Amino acid sequence: MLRLWRDRVLIALAPDSIAVARFARWPRPRVVTALARDCDPRAGAEPWRGAAAALAEVVAGLKGSAAEASVVLSNHFVRYALVPDDANLSGGEEELAFARFCFAKIHGERSKSWEVRLAVAAPGSPRIASAVDAELIEAIRACFPANGTPRLASVQPYLMAAFNRWRRLACRGAVWLLLAEAKRACLARLERGRWTALRNVKGDFGSPASWRELIEREGCLLDAPGTQAGVLVHAPFAESAPAEASAWQYTALRDTLPRGRARLDHPLHALALCAR
Repeated sequence: MLRLWRDRVLIALAPDSIAVARFARWPRPRVVTALARDCDPRAGAEPWRGAAAALAEVVAGLKGSAAEASVVLSNHFVRYALVPDDANLSGGEEELAFARFCFAKIHGERSKSWEVRLAVAAPGSPRIASAVDAELIEAIRACFPANGTPRLASVQPYLMAAFNRWRRLACRGAVWLLLAEAKRACLARLERGRWTALRNVKGDFGSPASWRELIEREGCLLDAPGTQAGVLVHAPFAESAPAEASAWQYTALRDTLPRGRARLDHPLHALALCAR
């Protein structure tokens, strides 16, 4: 089968659950399989062990499927840093070493065991660096057959998957990008596509009131009040829609799904869909 027509398996991993959606691309795009499974964040020394074990079981059930898989990691599993542009750095290796240095300044020795990646940015702009426990990446890779199917195509941090999914909206003027999960929120500010601030924090962010408090606090630190910019919100776990949309210029980010026989009814499916 031509790669263009292979099915896609989109997977999201969070500490307490995983969600999977399989899309067929021939003869028309549609959802053919969807599932969600709870897992125990206390199943091992790290909170991702239970999710990795659940992923291995799910992928085993897909063995032999002519499909490509993309995995989106909850922001619970990812650390981020804004890496300033440095004209004295030459080449990817030096830039990556500088990003590792930035994480070490914040997190110390434990950052040495993380896999670090740098996102592409316009010349002269700060770049987003993401860091994930290297053992988690290896555990994900181990779930997929080395020379078989389904094939692992990518592992993406939630922030980067969401930004790429809605890049067109995020690059318009000044905007906040808010990703609210269960017990965590990631908030970034962009100025015409240039990253200017980033915060990934624990807490209860299930309601618009909690979003407003977070944006106001970060806006004060930047001397950039939240009402000066639109707010793009991806919050599949939210209790309700933004009640203050007119005052805060919220724009809810949602996917229009191809019709199919499977229902995507778990909030974590919305994270998986960011990899589309």
